[in-house]
Amino acid sequence: MPALEEKSVMGAERVPAKRATPVAPVPASASPDTAYAGRAGEPSQASMLAWQGSAGNMAVVQRLGADQHRPQPSSGRSPAGQGGTGTVQRAPVPIQRARLSSGKIAFTNLNQKNEKYREKATRVLQLLSSHESIQKFLGNRKCDIVIEQRTTQTPADVVDRGPDGVTVTLAAYYFESYDIGYIAGMLAHEFAIHPMADSKPHLGEEEAGFKGLPFPVPGLEESRGGAKMMNSDDAKQSDHVLGAIPGSPRYEVYKSVTLEMANLLMQDVQNKEPNAKAQDVTDLLDCFLMDIASIAATNDDRLKGTPEKSGAMQVRKDIASVYNRYKALVSAGLPEASPIKPFFPQDKTHWGVLKDFGTIAARVAGGAVGAPSIDKGEDE
Repeated sequence: MPALEEKSVMGAERVPAKRATPVAPVPASASPDTAYAGRAGEPSQASMLAWQGSAGNMAVVQRLGADQHRPQPSSGRSPAGQGGTGTVQRAPVPIQRARLSSGKIAFTNLNQKNEKYREKATRVLQLLSSHESIQKFLGNRKCDIVIEQRTTQTPADVVDRGPDGVTVTLAAYYFESYDIGYIAGMLAHEFAIHPMADSKPHLGEEEAGFKGLPFPVPGLEESRGGAKMMNSDDAKQSDHVLGAIPGSPRYEVYKSVTLEMANLLMQDVQNKEPNAKAQDVTDLLDCFLMDIASIAATNDDRLKGTPEKSGAMQVRKDIASVYNRYKALVSAGLPEASPIKPFFPQDKTHWGVLKDFGTIAARVAGGAVGAPSIDKGEDE
């Protein structure tokens, strides 16, 4: 990716923008149970999106027992988007210091005195500014990214305000504690599965054949008692299930946006951009796969996998099976020469799913105290 430049609002001399320094993950504990309880360090990073369902993050923390240890309180597709090997053009774009903007996309309240967060935000702007499908969706409209201290809501949301532009609200704890692959994956979900899919021409007609009908869950077609089904009418959020049914228009938009983002991350690795690493691609794909797997396996009732629920272990085993089937389906749909194909994550186990749940509990709990990435207008 060509180096971004920064330019102050007053037209000061341009200076090279630094690239984001990924947040080092907290070492995983040896025991999944210990990792879950959060007493011996956080587990490995995993998809926050897999738990951004309707129950809200604080409900997850409470379900997982994190309270006891937490501090108080359209869709047009580029070749890359289809998983191809074509090079995505990455034109340099100026960054303005006042709002930390790249063209029409800007962080509006970032604490720019913190170099780590400033570099991470710059990386996010680079990705969004280079993502052809997202750019096509935005058109000439502005896109404001607002960081917010939130723990009881989803880690992000995207609101399409029509001619007034698009507003992305991003949870401070998620931005601060997750590496770029997971942030990119979470943004891909919020853009693609909701407003970008909604803006797709003839979506209503195409989606009519998927709404309110039972569809077999990939990987659970031969479950005991018969194939497990997902149905948008029974889901807590119908868009989520419609975005997880292979072949549905909403799923295809989501998958395309995600694969385009993966190719952008891979291009950074190939170009030896500072701080770019192949793990970013793997993290993004893990984020996508955990999201759709947990939606499909539970019909978007993801709290079924929490330990105190009856049958929770089987639910986590189901999520792992569905994850692995989606992984095989998405990978098989890519050309053999696709540069991202070797970087799909390893197969998921039910212990891996448990670790993912533990991660979200610990991260949400930590977000209840402070939000150093937000500019509070105070001198430091």
